[in-house]
Amino acid sequence: MKNLSHRLFLIISLPVLFLAAVAGWRVDVFQMTASDGSMIFQSPVSLGHKFTTRYIHSVELTPVEDEYKILNGLLWTWEERVRSTNAGLPFDKPRYGRFIDTGEWMIFQGGRMSWKEYYYRIGNKNIGRNQITLEPFGRRNFYELFEGERLVIRIIKMPIALARFYRTETLQRAPMGVPPMEGGSR
Repeated sequence: MKNLSHRLFLIISLPVLFLAAVAGWRVDVFQMTASDGSMIFQSPVSLGHKFTTRYIHSVELTPVEDEYKILNGLLWTWEERVRSTNAGLPFDKPRYGRFIDTGEWMIFQGGRMSWKEYYYRIGNKNIGRNQITLEPFGRRNFYELFEGERLVIRIIKMPIALARFYRTETLQRAPMGVPPMEGGSR
């Protein structure tokens, strides 16, 4: 009888303990907030998840793309793509990276720069024309949605049971998959 009660206890308690452990499992969560702290976007992410920012350089008037990957709870600059190397843009391969010239883009990979959070300043239709690609939602014109704002992009850890997907109504209604902005003239 005692042996049966132990088995019954194990049969009931093991699934409960397993579910409690899974619910408390901590995952990386990508968050984007406005400078006042209001949430714009949040999503649990897997190892290696990427997003890309794109803007028009204010002096060179050429596109610049920065690709970030999420690894080990940090935002890593994975790759930067530029079309010219003047006026403050990269001109040499990173110490721990490589340089690739495709003819269309000059690509700087590596460099080992990472952050828990960083500020992303949004321009307007004249300066910056910032775009962001959030996988798998496509490219959005952030310069139209959040003109002149300073957004905070961060990775946090939270229990999987609390890690919810969220995006503001503004972001949800915005057209996705917009074409990439190209440079212009002054």
